[in-house]
This record gives sequence, structure tokens and C-alpha cells, in this order.
Amino acid sequence: MTTTAPLRPLSVASTVTALLAVTLSGCTMGSDAAAPSRSGAAKPASSSSSSSSSSTTLPSATAAWSKTQDRIDAYTSLRVDGRDAMDEESPRAIISGDLDTDPSDIVFTSDEIGNFTLRRIRSDIYLKGDDAYWKAVAEDDPTLPDASSFADRWVKAPASTWEDNDLDDLSIKPIFDAMTDDSDPKWKTLASDDAELTRDTVDGVEAYKITGADGDTVVWASADGKYNLLKIEDASPGEDEFALASFSRWNAKFEVTAPKGALDLGSADPESGTEKTT
Repeated sequence: MTTTAPLRPLSVASTVTALLAVTLSGCTMGSDAAAPSRSGAAKPASSSSSSSSSSTTLPSATAAWSKTQDRIDAYTSLRVDGRDAMDEESPRAIISGDLDTDPSDIVFTSDEIGNFTLRRIRSDIYLKGDDAYWKAVAEDDPTLPDASSFADRWVKAPASTWEDNDLDDLSIKPIFDAMTDDSDPKWKTLASDDAELTRDTVDGVEAYKITGADGDTVVWASADGKYNLLKIEDASPGEDEFALASFSRWNAKFEVTAPKGALDLGSADPESGTEKTT
């Protein structure tokens, strides 16, 4: 097998995840940090209106968004659970890890192209896809060798795969760069005098719901004085954006380990008889 064969699967992964976005498009969400890019998974956080009648004065939407931006700026890692549409049947990506891209872990599920998990540890990229995923890869590029034997086994992409690819694309950071960019056309609507703030809850957590002046962009931040980002909804997501995403485990330490028994595509033959790995 040539070293270019693994490129296609990762390219497909990146194309698909980018459609979801928050940044990791396959692994390439967010090729432009200045523009919104962006374990068994729980559903993206849902919200419900809070009936609490606190006498505490609410902050303005502008002030709350500014504090949320400051909080986002301080993140070094977190977990994102997002979809590219508002329904539970849409493709879903769960991205967790450090915002500097190392390490990171992606779990992607879709009825259209199957499911895959991708891990990045420094310059090493590991991928495990199901049979539907590898069939989608083959349909996307019929010139590739049969990769059906890769199904449900971990494979490691050779270093040469990434000579012409920017590993920085394997990041969950670009969406946050966009959110903290006051000139970004989408997120700056949250700082508008016409933005609105109300009380709400997200999975039982007291929150401020900030609705942008465009009515399409909504952000929930914790109302505990920390202003942690809890959830976003975007009625008009762009190519590299989530329509719905929840956030948790801010600044947590993530242990992303190299899978044992991974098939090294730089040296191994897919028909070598290597057992499927977990």
C-alpha cells in the first residue's frame, strides 16, 4: 500500500467533521482561526426555562457575553458534543482534549458515512472506523485499494501522510477564536445593544441565556459568576459550524492514549492477519 492511501480516509473524516464543526473537522474544522470554524456520548445538553424569581439584578447581555468571552479565553481544554442540525438524527461529533490540539479525541457518528473514532497524540494519528465508514471511503474514491479489512480496527497513519497537511487543523480551538473575536459577524451580535438576556437552566444548571441581535445565535453561560460556556444554538450555521453544541469539562486533564495493537499503515499490510483491536 502506498503512503497516499491513508490520506483519503482522513480527508473524508475531515470533510465530514468540518460540516459539523466546532473545530475539528476531521478533522479539519476550522482552517481559518479568524472565522467561525468551530465516551459514549450523552445527548447535547437540553435547556428549559427557569421559573426562579430571584431579586438579583440581571447583567446586561453585553456584559454577560463579555465575561463569557473572557472565560472562553482562559480555556485550555474541554469537551464538545455537537450536531450539524437541531434534530437528534443529524451527524454528531464529540470532541474532547486540549485546545492546542494535543492530545485530542473525536467520536463521530452518522447514518450516512458510518462511525469513526480518531485520536491525536502529538504527531501520531489513530483512526478506527466501522464497516459503513470504510465503505463510504471507498465510494468517495474508487481508486483506493480495498480497505474493508480495516473495519473495526485501529489504524495508525504514517507520518508521511501529514507532510502536506496542517496538523493544526486537528483542533477544537478555531470556534473559540471566532467567539472571542469582536469583529466576527456572527458572534458580535451577542454584544449588540439589541441582544437579550434571560434566566434559564441547562441540564439543571442555572444559566444566562444570551440571544444575539440576529435572533439566530444563542449562547448559554453559567450563572454562578464563572460564566462557563454551557451550550450554543445556531439557527443559520455555516459550513464549518455546529447548529447545536454543549460544552463541559472545562480545563480538565484529558488522558488520550494510543490504542494497543494499532495497524501501522506505514509498514503493515491490511491483509496481514492482524486481529481487530479495541
